[in-house]
Amino acid sequence: MRYAYCLFDLDGTLFDYDKAESTAIQKTFEDHDVKYSPSYLQEYGRINKQIWLDYESGLITQVELKTERFRRLLETLGIEADPGSFGIAYLKNLSQGRYLLPGVIHVLELLSKNNIKMYLITNGLKDVQRERLSGSEITKYFIDVFISEEIGAAKPDNAIFDESFRRMGFPEKEDVLLIGDSLSSDIAGGCSYKIDTCWYNPKHLDNNSGCTPIYTIQDITELEKILSL
Repeated sequence: MRYAYCLFDLDGTLFDYDKAESTAIQKTFEDHDVKYSPSYLQEYGRINKQIWLDYESGLITQVELKTERFRRLLETLGIEADPGSFGIAYLKNLSQGRYLLPGVIHVLELLSKNNIKMYLITNGLKDVQRERLSGSEITKYFIDVFISEEIGAAKPDNAIFDESFRRMGFPEKEDVLLIGDSLSSDIAGGCSYKIDTCWYNPKHLDNNSGCTPIYTIQDITELEKILSL
C-alpha cells in the first residue's frame, strides 16, 4: 500500500457544503424576518468565494470574514440589517449542516479496516466545524482534526501543514495523501508542501490553477483503486 496516511479536507469533500450553505442562508434570512429569494444564495456564493480567497491570501482575518461577507451581501441586496447578527445566526445554522456526500461512509470504513491513519484538515471556522463533527457519524474515523482558526494558519500556507505533521508524529511526506476539492487551498497547499494530492472534482471543473494534482477523481469511492484496497 503506497499511503499510510490520508489527510482529508472536510467541506466539499466529505460534507455536502452546498446543501448546508443553502439551508443555512435561507434560515438566517427567515430568522431575521427578512423575505428570502433563492437569488440571494447565488449572490452570497459569489461574495463568499471571493472573501475566502482573500482569507487564504492573508488579506482578511477569519474574525473579519464572519461579518464582512454579510455586510457586502446586504449592501448588494439593498437590505438594511445588522451584518454582525446575520453572521452569528448563519454560523449557528451552518453548524447543523452535517450532510454527507455519496460514498463517504463506505470509503472511510474501508480505509479504517485497512489501518490507514486518517486526519481532517479544514479552513472552516472552529465553532462550526467542531459542532458539526460532534454530531456526525464520520468523527470516529479520524485521529485528529486540524482547523485553521485554531492553528492560526490556513491552507495553502505551509504553517498549517507544519503543525498538522507535528501532531501526526512527523510521518514521511511520501506516505501521506491529501484529498480535497479546492485547487486554491488543498491542491496548492499540498503541492507547496511536497505531498501527493488527490483533487476531488465531481463537477468536472477545469484546472487553470498552475498546480497539478497526482490524482483527479469524480467520485470519492475512486480512492479504493488509488489506495489499492
